[in-house]
Amino acid sequence: MFNRVRDSLVYPKEILKYRKDRILFVLFYLIFFAILLSSRTVIDVVKFDGLSDVYKASIEEKMTVVSQDCEILNAELICTGDHLIMAYEESLFSIYLDSNSSIHFNTYPSDKYSLIIHDDQIYFYIFGINSLTVPLSDLPLKLQNINFSDQVNNPTVFYDNLFSGVDELLLNYKTIWGTITIVTEILISIIFYLIFTLVSAWFMKIRYKVISFKEVFVLTTYSSTSLFVILTFYSMLELNLIIIIILLVISFRQSGIMNREIERRLKKKC
Repeated sequence: MFNRVRDSLVYPKEILKYRKDRILFVLFYLIFFAILLSSRTVIDVVKFDGLSDVYKASIEEKMTVVSQDCEILNAELICTGDHLIMAYEESLFSIYLDSNSSIHFNTYPSDKYSLIIHDDQIYFYIFGINSLTVPLSDLPLKLQNINFSDQVNNPTVFYDNLFSGVDELLLNYKTIWGTITIVTEILISIIFYLIFTLVSAWFMKIRYKVISFKEVFVLTTYSSTSLFVILTFYSMLELNLIIIIILLVISFRQSGIMNREIERRLKKKC
């Protein structure tokens, strides 16, 4: 693999000698760089030790001030009267307090994630499906007792307790959500690279009809190495846009050198 990476980055003409590589090896090559692209996510998950102060401030701004007489006491939602309260909302995620005698899922949006607190349970309603139910008693103690009147009367204590409970919950289940996050990110990266390579190979096949699609796919994958490397560094280091543009120009130049070598060899055969 090292020789292919080296030649793709430094000696693009030499890529052609690898055109007969087995397709499984080429897919492994692509997956390897897809994993590197996801390394930022892996690092973030490993280093995670609680919500950042910036994100906490954002949550505090978006939270609804619950004016109804409601509290979570001893792992149970207790309200004076029947209420359906949206306590927090983001573009794809909402948290509800539901003190009605029974829960009616058709009243909740089916195009986002909804976390519904009802009686002594939490319901995870995901895109129209009640996917998971968890007892409130399974949460950290600070989330089993929340007096929403403290949002106004004692906001510092309210949010300190809330975020301490959320951090404890996230850290307790870090192995589960962290693994899901990393695997999802890697799968998305693989799909992205695969689609990009297949589309590029298709255009290259139109240009060089005499070359088999399998060989075109192999050459396209290797010739995209510089782009894969650029995206990896951009993901990990968040490079300046100007640097990225310069590196992309270099990347396209490498592909151009390989294409000229293909044309030279094809003309030589004629």
